[in-house]
Amino acid sequence: MMINFLKHKNIFLFFSLAMILACAVLMAAWPLDPSIELTGGSVLELKYEGSRPSVQAIQEKLKDLDLKNVVIQQVDDKGVNIRMQSVSEDLHQKVIQALNETGKFDEMSFEAIGPVVGKELYQKTFLLIVVSLAAMLVYIAIAFRNVPGPISPWMYGVASFLILAHDVLVPLGVFSVLGKFYGVQITIPVITALLTVVGYAINNVIVVYDRSRENLLKARNADFSEVANLSINQTLSRQINTSLAVLFPLFTMYFLSGAALRYFSLALILGIVTGTYSSIFLATPLLVTWLNFRSRKNKKIAKAK
Repeated sequence: MMINFLKHKNIFLFFSLAMILACAVLMAAWPLDPSIELTGGSVLELKYEGSRPSVQAIQEKLKDLDLKNVVIQQVDDKGVNIRMQSVSEDLHQKVIQALNETGKFDEMSFEAIGPVVGKELYQKTFLLIVVSLAAMLVYIAIAFRNVPGPISPWMYGVASFLILAHDVLVPLGVFSVLGKFYGVQITIPVITALLTVVGYAINNVIVVYDRSRENLLKARNADFSEVANLSINQTLSRQINTSLAVLFPLFTMYFLSGAALRYFSLALILGIVTGTYSSIFLATPLLVTWLNFRSRKNKKIAKAK
């Protein structure tokens, strides 16, 4: 069965553009909340001797203290990590005193992450994402330099860059909402997941583009739209099966793992779903739309002459 994915390409493009704009507006209205690893702060690690209190019980004891951006994570069977903005030694002792009412525990460590270290991590993370996207663009342009047909290799690279930006922006938009209403922060594991999404998404796009290259080499005079639609259909089962094989364990990790891995797996789930959608409904339709726009523009110029 041959599905005509290009028949409604304008709907897919409009929907994707709307998602990008919505995520950009959400991130502007509700900026992402970086964790203390990126901004600097304090980490208090405790280990209870008896039964460990719930996160809600700990939050209740700390609510009267002047603490900001408190994140409480349960570790192993008895451990608790409390992350917060930088606190003085006096406030640190008040925290310990308040938590004494939750049960007997040992203070394993109390560490301060300086804002200079956090700022450096944040800058390097942003730079890493930008360099990764730029490297992808150049690599694809070089890899597809000998593809026959009306599409230049740089058009493949630019289209891939736009798709990758789409695949990263959508999860970030979701995390801005989660940060606003549920206090979810952008952590190093979340950023690692987003970088993984970049690699996964570009792999999906290259699979479709590489099949288009093979089909164009077999039929050099074929219409590009027909070749593009054929390529999507030929790689469709591979895209869906691969994504499902990755999503099943990720959903298991999300529902059964602790808080430390929950948002790491959520970022991967959002990115893989978005990347699968874009590789099917955006990758080649974007090229076809670009080609049609350029053809109409050239015709107008020819008529004007």
